[in-house]
Parts: sequence; structure tokens; C-alpha cells
Amino acid sequence: MNVKLRVLSIGVLFFAGHALNAQRANRDTATKTKEIQEVVLIGGIKLDPAQKVGAYNVVSKANFESTPFSSVDEVLNGRVAGLNFSSASGDPGSSNMVTIRGVSSLLGTPNPLYVIDGVIVGKGSDNASLMESWNPLSAIDPNAIENVSVLKDASATALYGSRGANGVILITTKKGKYNQKTRFEFSTETGTQDRAFDKMELMSSDEYIKYGGILMWNSQDLLGQTFSTLQEATNFFLSEPTYEGNYDGTTNTDWVKAVNRTSSVVNTYNFSASGGGENTSFRIGGTYYNNSPLIKTSNFDRISVNTAVDHKASDKLKFGVNLNYSNIKRQTYFGGRASANPVTSSIMISPLRPIYLENGDYNQDLGEGSPTPGFNPVSILDETSQKSTINTIIGSANMDYQFIKNFYFNSLYGMQAQFMTERQNVLAGHPVYTIMTDTQGFLGDFRTTIFDWNWSNTLGYRNIFNGRHNVQAFLGMEYQDHTYNNFQAITFTQNDPRPYFGFSDEQFASNTDQQWRQISYFGRLNYTLDSKYTISGQLRRDGNSTLGENKWGSFWSLGGSWNVMNESFMPDAFSSLTLRASYGVLGNIPYADQWYSQYNQYATLVYDSNIGWGPYGGNGFIASAGNRNLSWEESAHLDVGADFGILNERLKFTLDYYDKLTDKAIFRSYPAVETGGPTFFYDNVGAIRNRGFEVVVDAVPVRTENFSWNINANGSYGKSRIEKLNVDLVTFEGETSDGSNELVAFAPGKLFGEYYTWLWAGVAQTDDAANGISAGDGIWYTDGSRTTVTNDKAQAEKVWMGKNAFPTYNVGLTNSFDYKNFTLSFMLSGQFDFYVQNGVHSYTIHDGRFATRNQITDALYNSWTDAPGAENFSADNPKAVITNPRSSRLESSRFLNKGDHIRLKEARIAYSFGDTFKDATGINNLTIYARGTNLLTYVFDKDLNYDPESTSNSWSALGKGRYWYASPVVRTVSFGIQIGF
Repeated sequence: MNVKLRVLSIGVLFFAGHALNAQRANRDTATKTKEIQEVVLIGGIKLDPAQKVGAYNVVSKANFESTPFSSVDEVLNGRVAGLNFSSASGDPGSSNMVTIRGVSSLLGTPNPLYVIDGVIVGKGSDNASLMESWNPLSAIDPNAIENVSVLKDASATALYGSRGANGVILITTKKGKYNQKTRFEFSTETGTQDRAFDKMELMSSDEYIKYGGILMWNSQDLLGQTFSTLQEATNFFLSEPTYEGNYDGTTNTDWVKAVNRTSSVVNTYNFSASGGGENTSFRIGGTYYNNSPLIKTSNFDRISVNTAVDHKASDKLKFGVNLNYSNIKRQTYFGGRASANPVTSSIMISPLRPIYLENGDYNQDLGEGSPTPGFNPVSILDETSQKSTINTIIGSANMDYQFIKNFYFNSLYGMQAQFMTERQNVLAGHPVYTIMTDTQGFLGDFRTTIFDWNWSNTLGYRNIFNGRHNVQAFLGMEYQDHTYNNFQAITFTQNDPRPYFGFSDEQFASNTDQQWRQISYFGRLNYTLDSKYTISGQLRRDGNSTLGENKWGSFWSLGGSWNVMNESFMPDAFSSLTLRASYGVLGNIPYADQWYSQYNQYATLVYDSNIGWGPYGGNGFIASAGNRNLSWEESAHLDVGADFGILNERLKFTLDYYDKLTDKAIFRSYPAVETGGPTFFYDNVGAIRNRGFEVVVDAVPVRTENFSWNINANGSYGKSRIEKLNVDLVTFEGETSDGSNELVAFAPGKLFGEYYTWLWAGVAQTDDAANGISAGDGIWYTDGSRTTVTNDKAQAEKVWMGKNAFPTYNVGLTNSFDYKNFTLSFMLSGQFDFYVQNGVHSYTIHDGRFATRNQITDALYNSWTDAPGAENFSADNPKAVITNPRSSRLESSRFLNKGDHIRLKEARIAYSFGDTFKDATGINNLTIYARGTNLLTYVFDKDLNYDPESTSNSWSALGKGRYWYASPVVRTVSFGIQIGF
């Protein structure tokens, strides 16, 4: 089965690297550089901080230590200009979406490429089989990170070829230092978590009863009833078996409280030892991270060990080894937007329905909130389980050898192995799959092995001629191999709670083995004259097995920088000034990093399965037409930037303008319907353009002996637009699938994923007999002119909204105050000019469609009605009528919200004991601190009641901004201690 078995369906927050500029000793001498760690790419090739050509930022280790977040990508949120983050779920280990400078492809994950100590680990895309989602980056211990470099433009990313078009995030783990005595460090942090932002207020039993009476009053014609008072209508609602006729008169169930913990707890313990002698340095560290999230029964437990050894065999030969291992035990729950998801169903079930019957059994008669018996969310949590164990090994070995003067050879081998066991156990009585009976349970056991390795070899030449000409040249090759093996065993006839197939009557098994490879040849030439003028060029030739007959592509970049500070005419007002520009063309294959997409070049046949989803006929059919002419996407990047400082670097700026055009974008090509075959195949048919600006400001307003104030601010503007497409319009109909989004569409000239839907005009305030409109009707504009309205949605046209789910503006602001031994820091992040959508709108306010489902309180207090004693003629929501005959609950701009918000992302106060304490105890460092993350969220749209940093999945940009009621993004308040000796 090639689909997931799912039901549905602060520390001191600095950027060490924003001002990687040369500083002038004097205008006629060589440049001195700040001691900033160089960004190492591959094969010993580095981005020289003294001659910055490309666009990149470096985030320091202080941001990752003892973090309450389970994955690295969450920490980057708000800290890098041009980087946008959104989360599919607050459940630790869930997948996230990260975009750098917009979306560059019509298919696949928009996430950047992640590289850890030279190991190419992919794009953090979901590769789970049974879990709702899995973020492979959760296997990495943030405490082991020395820094993270975010590469953005062609000059910085070109060496990663086909996998770097979305940007590259380089993660460097901590190492020991030569000639340093052994140092020990210990830290621990414990915190509590609750919802960061969730303004959905569900109706209590009293409110629900009032709403039920109003609904009955509004629906008299459809009911064939006549009520003289609202109380009569309410009595009908509480007596009619179709509605709430079984109400006992006292029950007031808080289903959300029954499913969620009041607060969750997160604990982190970290220990490391590092040091080195004259020829050898080492570091070994270990971390234990445990998070008991908000949803009852869920848990995330990670043990990590990381080691690094570097050795100088001689002045010419050096080698090193890095190894990271993690073991994760994770327990989750049924996800998606279906009744078996306890998080979703908890907001739908009537508060008049009890959790348990009088005899102690679970109540399975839950009305339309959970129409299938066995879907009581408390019983789902208690009697089903999704447990996973993930073992991950990431390791690399590298060697640098100077075999003759000025010539160097570098070899790096990296590997990532992930062993994943996922087990789903459903006791009898919970028919979450349609093939199940009421008397037998389900057991699924999925075993996945993913093994990636890459080997690069580089020959380098470095020399300085006559003290003026600095030349660096590199030639190299790289080989990548990626394999995926998945074995699945399932049964729908489990007769015992124990999770063993020996207790079942019938079992089904299947397996899949997939592989793809890439081989690359590359070269890079850097030339610097007089420490003023730098030119950097690179060429790469890639061959990738996922393409058809056109497997090879040639890609290049060219960049230059001018260190103006070394010119004699520079005024003293500047303390640094570098101008830079780069242009290049990169290749991309948008689906290469996501399994089950490696064979798009081939025509494939599928034999219909009769397992899991019901009695299919077992017919064979053509699943994919294939396309042997598939070729590389080509992304042309232009970047123009400047880095400058004044007041002796007390005020520094980094400015960037970028223009990126992706041509030959791969997307669906539609054959004639007369072929009778697949509805589409993949071809190179589109083009996407990303344009924008970025600015980073570092300032030190105050610096005295006892007090300092440091500011870092970053901001970006950017938009992604579809320049070309093979058809005039592509929509993504379907209400619940991860690959659907009924509110967005693709079309030439429109924003990527621009909202395209019916334009909601509100609620009719008066009768309009000529147009058949009654007061209280929901109405739509007939077209984009907004001049005519209708209460018949079929008479209205869809309209382009001019907005999408990707913020046009992203900002981050960090302030840090140091007074003697005290440090106070806080970070604000903001996203502006974008829309988000409520993917569960048809549940939370359904205008009467589901008479026995609970809703938010707006359904009661802000809906039109003429019910006596409850009249409301100026409401924002239409008159609720059973069955919602005019379908006002379905998709339209009514359920779009402005996502603009400001979030207090992190705040931290710390005290470090001073020298007197250190001298008396021998402890090098003792720091105690308190920290909060996602503490406050201010939204500009008063109707926005869900988290604006939402996405429904990470593997497709269609999920961006789509809120599915999942485990919420959490707010954390924690306390910690750091000890070093």
C-alpha cells in the first residue's frame, strides 16, 4: 500500500554573521577580519567571511541550547530574514514548513535542503506511514548544534546543485578545541506548556440548548412544525429523538477538556565533555528530551548522543569524525480531519452527551459530532494507540591532505540511517477503517529503513601571489545514494488486545523498495585582488536518476564583491562597506526528496487493492502515463546586496534584493479525455518568479563597563507569482485531503496559491423580493465588481482575492540587555499581508447543517434570527436552518482571515555567577534562567480565532495557511540551569 493508513482521511539572540565584513586596518594595508567561524560548504570549500559574495546568515548556538522545541527548524522561526515558518501541529515530532525567499516549484515540499556536518539529510519532509506526520529533523538534538548557516542565493547554494534551489540550511555540530583542558558542561530545563493562541470558544450546554431552540424556530417550514414561542421550539429540540431527545437534563460535558491535559510538561537534560591536546580534540555529549504534549496519551521521548573527534596527524594531514545518534519513542493519535481524530471530534460533539453511560461503558451515541459508533474521542485515546520508535544515525568522516605546497585534497563521506517502527493498535468496537467489524480490532505494523549516503572528493589550490592576488580553485565530484525500504503488515481481524498477529484471523502484507541516485561534478574559482575586489564562479554538472532521458544538467553561478573600505576615498563615517552581486542558474527536481515520486518518468500499472477501504473490484489500471522527456527545472537567481557599518560597527546593516525565476517548472500536463487513461502526467510546463528585499540591522545603542544594550532586527518583503502555466486555471477541489485545497488555485499571472473562491457579501439585512432574498440569508457577490448580490451560490462567480497564504512581510526584532551578571532578552516576530483559512469552518460554525454538533459561541450570539426574545438583526452570520439548504457553511471568502500578527516569540532572564564564585568553587560557569516561548500573540483580525502560523502538511505548499484543528502550537514557560567546570 503506497499511501499512509490514515483515517480521513532567550538566550542572547544574536546573528553572528550578519556583518561578515572586512574591517580596515588602514586604507593601504591588508584587511583584518573579525574572528567569525567560516561557513564550510563541501569538499573544504568555504564562504570566506572577509570576502562575502553570497547571501547567507548564521544563527549562533545560544539559540539552540536547552530549547523547549523538539526540532531545529522551529528555532529558526523569526531569526532569519526571508525565512518563513509554519507548523502542522504542536505535537512534538510533527512536520513543519519552512520557506526561504518564497516558493520555487509547483510540486513537492518548498522546504530547503538540510545538511548536517556535510551529510545531506534531505528537506525535512514527512516520511511516516502510520503517524499523522513525522519530521526527520526531530531526530537531531538542538543542544549539539554549534551554529546554523542559512544559504539563500545562487553563489551560496550552487554547490548543492539540484537540491539547493529552495535554499540550504547547514547545521554544524559542536566540537572540542585543541590545547584545551577537558571541560564539562551540564544543563537542564523544565517547563510547562499550554495553548499559544486558540480563541475558539465552544458553546456550553446552556448555550447549546439556546442555539438548538433558535435553530428549530428558524426551521419551522422544513420541520413542518409551528411554534408560538421560543420555549416551544427549545422543548421540541430536547424531546425529539432526531435531535437531543435523550438529554438527561444535567450533563455538561467539556469534550476538549476530556481530550487534553490541562498543561503539558517538557524536560531537557544535557551533558557534554570536550577538550583536546596538541594534535587531537574531542567532544562527547548526550541529551534526554521528554515532552508530554497537551493531548492525553501522547508522548515524545528522545535520547541523543553526539561525538566529534578531530586529529592532526601532521601539519599536512588532518581528519575528523562526527557521529550523532538518537532514539525516539513517540506516541501519537489519529490525525487528519475525520471523526477518529480526537482533537477534531472534541470540538464537534454535543455537550449534552456524556462520556460514559450509567453502566460505565463509553457512550457511543454522540449524534452528528461523531456519527459512527466507536468514535468517542475518550475511548479512541484509551483503546487505540499509535506508537513509534525511530532510531537515527547521522555520521560523517572527513580528511584534509596537503600533498604538495598550495595543493589540497579533501574527502568527505556522510551517511544517514533511519530505522522506523510504527505500530497502530485499535481494539474492537472502533471501526476506524470501513472494512472493520464491531467485534474485531485492527493491528498495523510498518517497518521503514531509510539509508542515505554521499561521498565528495575535492582537489583544491590556494595561493597568494605578490601579496595582492588571492587565488582559490577547486575541482570535485560527489555521489549520492538514497534508498527506502518499507514493509507493512496489517490485519482487520484482531481478536485480542495484545498487539500480535498470532491473535488475528487474516493478515495482509506488502512491501516497497525504492532508490534514487545522483552524481555530480563541480568546480569553483575565487579570485581576490588587493583585498578589495572578489570574483567567485562555479560550475556544476548533475545527473539524477529520477528524470527521464534528460538526466544531466549543467548549472552555474557568478558573483563578485567590492570591499570599499580598502579604497582611499572612503569617508571616516563608515567602519565597513562591502557591495556584492551574484547571478546563477540552478537545477531542481521538486519531488526527488519525497518517496513514491522517484519514478515519474515511467508508466506504471496498479492492481486495485480490496484492503482497508472497502470491497474494491480488484481491477488493474494505468496509474501513471510517465514521461521520458522530464527534464530539470532551471532557477535563475539574481542577488544584489550591501553590508556596511558606521560608528565603529555599533550600527551595521545588511541589504539584499533578489529576483529568482524558475523556468521549466514541473507540473501536471493533461492528456485528452478521449485517451481514457490517467487524468494527468508530469511535464515541464510552468514558470514561477520570486522577488523581494531583505534587511538586517545590528545595533549597540549602549555599551558601558556594566551595561550594554544590543539590538538585532530583520525584515523581508517577498512575493511568489506564477509567470507561465500550460492551462488557464488549475483548482484543487476536495475538502479533506492533504493534497486538496478548495480555496486556492493556480493561474498564469497570479500569486502562487492565490485564493480563488466565492466572494462572501455577508448577511441580508432586509427582504429583497425581486431577487428572492430574505432578511437573514447569507449572500454572495455575483462577481468581482461587488455590485450585485445573490443568495444562490450557483449564480455567483469565483473571484481572485489578490492574496495568498505566504506573508508578504516577515520581521524579527531581538533586544538583549546585560547589566553586570544579569541578562534580559526578548524576541518579537511578525508576519503581515497574507490570508489564512479555517479548514474546519464547516464544523465550527455550520449554519444549522448538523443539528446535533457543537459550535463556537458566535453561532449563538452572532447569527441572524427573529426568534422571539433572542432577536438579532445585525449579525455577521446568516440565519441558521437545518440542513443549511443554501450551503453558506461551505467554502467562500467568509472563512478567510487576515493572518497579520505579532508574537512574543521568546523572552529570557538569566543570572550568571561572577568571578568570585568561580574562583571559590572552580566552576567556570553557573547560570540560572527563566524563559518563555510563544508567550503572547496579537492578531489584527478580530475574527481570527486560530493560530496564524498554521499549515495542514509540509509536503505540499497547498497546505500553507490551512488550519486543521490539530494539537495546537504551544506556549512554554520554563526554568533552567547551566553549569560548566
